[in-house]
This record gives sequence, structure tokens and C-alpha cells, in this order.
Amino acid sequence: MRAVIFANGLLTSWPDGIKISPRRDLIIAADGGLKHCKRLGITPHVVVGDMDSADPADLASAEEKGARIDRHPSRKDETDLWLAVRAALDKNPDEIIILGALGGRWDMTFANALILVAGELQTIEARILDGNQEIFVLQGGQRVRLLGQKGDLLSLMPLTEKVSGIVLSGFLYTLNNEDLSLGSTRGISNVFEGDSGQIELKTGKLLVTITHGPTR
Repeated sequence: MRAVIFANGLLTSWPDGIKISPRRDLIIAADGGLKHCKRLGITPHVVVGDMDSADPADLASAEEKGARIDRHPSRKDETDLWLAVRAALDKNPDEIIILGALGGRWDMTFANALILVAGELQTIEARILDGNQEIFVLQGGQRVRLLGQKGDLLSLMPLTEKVSGIVLSGFLYTLNNEDLSLGSTRGISNVFEGDSGQIELKTGKLLVTITHGPTR
């Protein structure tokens, strides 16, 4: 099962190639993310959060259409998006897609992106999608085929002090059992040479961004 979560950030364009269905997907709105569901004509299965940014009329309408409203206190330790992720994990999905997680407040944008590092998500395919961009995390011991098209961009950003043993093929700039250190920009703006590439790493964690299509 796939879980699709709408966060309360910007959702200016729909992610490329993504189609969702309330019959097949578990759809969760994180508080004000409900506005994206309303705009798209989608009734989420669950709306979760402290409801400080969701329109009360939209909440009432969603509840009338069958959505479960999971209210939390305004004074809480978790963000609304993390509560939504946890609600998704309760249903044991094999994939989580997060939409509307970027833009707006920078602190929330960074926090949302770093949710992908959470240990609870390391055995699940979890991605943040935004228009022609996708963000996900790779960790040591993984070997992954990355899909794109010639000219798409790949950026690798270390999330640990050192990411070791990186092997990267199918891109303009290759790596052969090399390391990247936290804060390094060496992994930014690589380029797909065809419709796929491969990456593997021995230790550490990488935040990976793929930008599909025109970027300039």
C-alpha cells in the first residue's frame, strides 16, 4: 500500500508522472495540507494535526465526506507532518509520498526534508515530491538504480560526517569508491547521461535530489 501525505507547504505544480486514487492509496492531510486536497477535489482518509491552519469549513466538509479527524493539542512535541507520517506508518505502507512539504518557512522546509532520515522510514521507500523534483535518503549498504532522462540533474548531500565508498555510474561525473564529507558541495548538479544511473555507498547517509526536465 502507498500512503500519500499532503503537508502545509507550497504545492505550486503537480509532481511529474504521479497519479493518486483514494481507492488504492491512503491519503492523509497534515493540518493545513487539507487545502491542497480541497483544491484537487480529493477527500483524504485522515486529517491529522492541531488544526490551527486548516479551514474549519474545510474540516467539516471533509468529515461529512468520511474523513477521520485526528486532533492533537496545540502544545505538542511533533510537527503536524510527523504526526501524519506516524499515522501512515500505523498502516504499514511499503511506500510514502509527501507532497507540499517545501517552501514557506525555511525551518519547516528543513525539518520536513530531514524527516526522511528518521529511523522509522529507513525500511520504506519514502520521498518528497515537488513539481519536477524528488528528494529521498540513501544509507550505507544500499545499491540503487536511479531513473531519469538524459540531462536530468542529480545532487548528493551528505547527512553524516562522512559518506564512504560511493560508486556512481551513468552520470557525467562518476565516483569510484570515493567519500563525501558533511558540508561538501562536490555532489551537487551531476547530470544523467541516459535514462538511468546507479549509486551505491558503504557507510553514512545521503540526501538525494533528482531534478527532472529543464532546470535553467
